[in-house]
Amino acid sequence: MQETLLRYDEILEYFGEKTIKDRFKFFYDKMSEYIAARDLKGILSINEGILQQLVMDYFTDVYRLKKFHRISHINKTKILAYELFWLLRRKPLQVCSDTDESRIVFCNEGFAITMLASEFLTPYETEPLSKEKEDAFFRYLDHLYYHFKYREVDKQCLETIILSFETGLFIANTEKA
Repeated sequence: MQETLLRYDEILEYFGEKTIKDRFKFFYDKMSEYIAARDLKGILSINEGILQQLVMDYFTDVYRLKKFHRISHINKTKILAYELFWLLRRKPLQVCSDTDESRIVFCNEGFAITMLASEFLTPYETEPLSKEKEDAFFRYLDHLYYHFKYREVDKQCLETIILSFETGLFIANTEKA
């Protein structure tokens, strides 16, 4: 079986230039917020070429998935898993200045954790976590951060991580009822 090579113009035609630019802007804006919130302006920068590659790799995977399974939409979990995978693979956040800041060594992994934490908490923002739940949540994020830094992470692993968290929330919420 011969593999046919996919060209980026096919991806552009399928999703449209606006959709691709919007995803680029989404990442760029989130990364800019991450840099500003941590007072790392001038220390970290966003490599736009690498970010563009991340976005195109993401859309290429989504395109292939949709074509292979003959589906028109993919679920939110897969979207996040594919985004995080390419973020961790491409590493668009770059150190642009000498510094003693050890926290920037794994800035892309830290950014991935903030994306995950935001996604995990978004439906529950109106209800503050108890101290006990907050501590457990931060331990979980610390473990994921370690995992992202030192372990091989693929799309399926990320999807399992996200689904496991969602399942835990579902179980916790059904026990309340």
